[in-house]
Amino acid sequence: MIKRTLALLATVLLAGCASNSDEKVLAELAKARAAAINQQAPYHKIDQYQVMKAHAKESMVEITILYGGGGKIPPTMAAKSAAINYCNNDELSPLVNDGINYNIVIMDMRGRPMVNQPITAQTCNDLTAK
Repeated sequence: MIKRTLALLATVLLAGCASNSDEKVLAELAKARAAAINQQAPYHKIDQYQVMKAHAKESMVEITILYGGGGKIPPTMAAKSAAINYCNNDELSPLVNDGINYNIVIMDMRGRPMVNQPITAQTCNDLTAK
């Protein structure tokens, strides 16, 4: 009985360490992705949108985009279009499937959030199924 309990405890601890290690790897990869985005920021404007910065929080890369107003494409459509592009991108979609998530935050000129568009494996499944 004691041997069985110790074996079960050891298995649980090892599984916990493995998942913790995976989380650390994802967090480091998210930091690297945010750094790569920031290295080129601020980007040139596209219509009235400009990527300003990115930062990582655990396995999430949050990308902040400034919207100047009066653009041809409303922020909700722009965010959804960006999500579809991420999901269909040959370089980014494997990262999303492996657990790196993105969140696109579009802010107005006063810094108020207008749109939050998560990009996860589930989001990609939902967007590409339509």
